[in-house]
Amino acid sequence: MLLDISRLRTGVVDVNRQYAPEAFADLKDDFRVVGPTGVAGTVRRERGAAVILQARVTSSMEVTCSRCLEPFTVAVGADVETRFVPPADFARVTAETAVKAGAVETGESQPSAEDQVIGLAEYRDGSIDLGEVVREQLYLALPMKPLCREDCKGLCAVCGVNRNREHCECQQEWVDPRMAVLAEWKSRNEKTKG
Repeated sequence: MLLDISRLRTGVVDVNRQYAPEAFADLKDDFRVVGPTGVAGTVRRERGAAVILQARVTSSMEVTCSRCLEPFTVAVGADVETRFVPPADFARVTAETAVKAGAVETGESQPSAEDQVIGLAEYRDGSIDLGEVVREQLYLALPMKPLCREDCKGLCAVCGVNRNREHCECQQEWVDPRMAVLAEWKSRNEKTKG
C-alpha cells in the first residue's frame, strides 16, 4: 500500500487506489472492513522535502451495536489532508507548526494556506504508507456509541432477549439496592399501623 513519491518533483499527481477488505484483515478491534476501500485525491510536493496528500477515503465497516449487540454496516467517507515530511525534518517541522499555531491563537499572525493542513506525518524511503492513512481514518470514523438504528430498543436487562426482535414480559423497574432497608422499614411500619 505504498505510494512512491521519490520521483515527485513539482506539480500535482493524482492518487486513485482501491483495496480489498482482506488488506485490513489484521485490524482486530471493534470493527472489520467489509467493503472495498478507496483512496482518491492528489499528492503534491511542497517546498523542500515535504509532500501534501489531499484525498478522500471511502469504505464500509461492520461494527457492533452498543445497545442490542447485533452487527451492522457503517459507510465511511473521510477527507484527509496531511503534510508528510522525512524523519530528519519531523521534529523541526513539528516545532515550527506549534510556534505558528501559538502565534495564530494569540492573534500575532494570520494563518497561511500551509498552516491550514490538518495532519503531520512522516514518510520513509521515499514512500507514503497509504495503509496507515486508511487505518487512521477508519479509527477516526468509528462511532463512539454505534447504534444500528436510532430507535434501537437494546437487550432486556433481565432475560437478555433482543427487544428489537422479541417482546418479553420482564419487570423493567429498577430498585436502588441502597434503598432496600428503607423500603423494608416502610413496609413493616405500614403493617403495624394497619
